[in-house]
Amino acid sequence: MIAISQKRFDALAGYTRLPAIVLIIQEAGWFATNDERLLGLITWDRFDRDYGWIVLGRDGRGRFRAIDQNVSFPSFDDAKARLEVALEKHAALPDESYHQGDEQGARVDFFTPVVTENRINKTFKTLTREERFSPARELIGAMMPFFEDVDGNFIEQFQTTGFDPRLWELYLFAAFTELGYAHEEGVAVPDLLLSSPAGRLAIEATTVNPPQVGAVPDPQTDAEIRAYLENYVQIKVARSLTRKLYHKQRYWDAAGIDGAPFVIALQDFHAPAAMTRIVPLATEYVFGVRHLIVDGERRIERLDEHVYGEAKEPSNFFALPEAEYVSAVLLNPQGTISKFNRLGYIAGFGNREVQMVRSGIARGELNPADPRPTMFRHEVRDPGYSESWIEGAVVLHNPNARIPLDPDLIPGAAHEFLQPDGSIMSLLPDFQPYMSRTSITLGGQTSEMDDTSAA
Repeated sequence: MIAISQKRFDALAGYTRLPAIVLIIQEAGWFATNDERLLGLITWDRFDRDYGWIVLGRDGRGRFRAIDQNVSFPSFDDAKARLEVALEKHAALPDESYHQGDEQGARVDFFTPVVTENRINKTFKTLTREERFSPARELIGAMMPFFEDVDGNFIEQFQTTGFDPRLWELYLFAAFTELGYAHEEGVAVPDLLLSSPAGRLAIEATTVNPPQVGAVPDPQTDAEIRAYLENYVQIKVARSLTRKLYHKQRYWDAAGIDGAPFVIALQDFHAPAAMTRIVPLATEYVFGVRHLIVDGERRIERLDEHVYGEAKEPSNFFALPEAEYVSAVLLNPQGTISKFNRLGYIAGFGNREVQMVRSGIARGELNPADPRPTMFRHEVRDPGYSESWIEGAVVLHNPNARIPLDPDLIPGAAHEFLQPDGSIMSLLPDFQPYMSRTSITLGGQTSEMDDTSAA
């Protein structure tokens, strides 16, 4: 029996954890057999104030689930000794003995191609074939038994033209699992109906995609750049959000939501590195305000509409008819393959020779001595490096929401609140990156990628 980190346990089995269990027990230690065929957990009972253990094995679909347990041990060491005996006993049994009998469907496999080579997405090839992305590949491999393909087309889209949107869905699945939520079963609409001891959330994912006709503008002059950043992108965001707002089956009316705050989770893939700019531009659109510095002074401009060529969309998403049913819009420009690679590495996945250095700019408002943006540089293999799935997320709260979103439901994100005068109040975590880049070194070869790029 070997000790493993909580990060690794969570990556392997965290998706099977029942949210309410944290009210009863506290996890005190994480273990595995040498081959990780079985996992072990030491628990501390919050009421009886004694210890217990749980053994987890893979069911018929490859998901780690509890197969044995015992309670009421006076000390951690007593529970650990009994856990080791139980792991040895179950390790001698065949895999079929761990099956639960309630599994439905075959094992999920994201990586075995289901399409011809010429249809495979470039970034999917990078993920599955390049050793520098082995931490992300193995992390996603650990996730996939727990992911339900409700639509029946997830794998094909993940391997082809839908790689980016489907990775965004995997990101949301991982982030909200880490926050202590579980997906309520039997729900197809919206994408995620989540529950935890803190409350419930309904989340629908959407993406800003490249144009179906024509190319993304390549602005060169100052006027072209301004038009692109003040109108083109906002129109793209508007059409992605309103497509969800006016979906033929209104998401907030779906069975089972029962008053849960409804959040649209938006990611921008309309152009390479588009996510670098999405937070301020989406903020302008959903709130209908633009903050400017004119002659050294801050000026707030109210926005009525966005016009780019013949395209036109009204500004202020939260003021649109029926938008009061949307509690917030969530973004995370960091929610890309780079985050999967970093978090995979710190959870012990992938080639241990991979070296990653993450550098970027973070918000500095919480530093009273110098509130300006600050530079940072972190070596991912440093034992002290830590990063959460939710880190980098921004939640734009609807001031007109019928069901306001309690920011405590999404801890660790930055929360933005529009004020009556057009200013924006920010509720920030201790560390909130604006942007970052990750350099990856393996075998003397170094590559660098913007963390807001798909690959």
